[in-house]
Amino acid sequence: MKVFPRIVISPCLFIAITSLHAFKVEKGFTSIFNGKDLTGWEGMPGMWTVKDGAITPKESTINNWVFWRGGQPVDFELRLSFRYHSGNSGVQVRTIEFEPFQSRGYQVEVAPQAKMGLWHHSKAPEKYRSKLAQAGEETIYAKDGTKSIKKVADPDKVKFAYQEDGWNDLVVIAKGPTVIQKINGVVFSQLTDHDEKYSTSKGWIAFQDHGKGTKVEFKDIRIRIDK
Repeated sequence: MKVFPRIVISPCLFIAITSLHAFKVEKGFTSIFNGKDLTGWEGMPGMWTVKDGAITPKESTINNWVFWRGGQPVDFELRLSFRYHSGNSGVQVRTIEFEPFQSRGYQVEVAPQAKMGLWHHSKAPEKYRSKLAQAGEETIYAKDGTKSIKKVADPDKVKFAYQEDGWNDLVVIAKGPTVIQKINGVVFSQLTDHDEKYSTSKGWIAFQDHGKGTKVEFKDIRIRIDK
């Protein structure tokens, strides 16, 4: 009987082989989604799933969020890819979970191209917190909640960087009182929030499903935490 030599693959070689098709995480960043299941994430039971390597909501009529449970960072840079199809969704940062799977705080609105670029205060406690900053704007909220707006770019030209029905790269930078959103390398809007009543310096990261036909996908999620 012919005996074939036993092939032993070392742990390092195994990692190298299995990583050939994995998403490349930049130096200093950590992947916070494994592309297979919701390990490290928590949502309302039965409301979220992983399909084709992306986090996506199931059909629902309930406004709810799925939360990353790896911590509540203060200063950080979050990177991910998203694809919007329909409905109402968003990416929450420094957000408060005021009830189970309910979020109140800063949200990068994920929507059709004409509506992109909005920093929104989800579950806004007062009307003046509804639209914090929009495409092409740098806004500042003073301690008393007074808002000042600086137009720094043509909003239509900014929003043109967003790809309808395609994958888009989102970067959220949070540093001190300022949060910035970039999409496909273009700064869409910037918010500096000193509002003593409602500004937050840390909190959860989460994705929204507003229900009623929302279809959106999130993948390649990684973060660099500065503090």
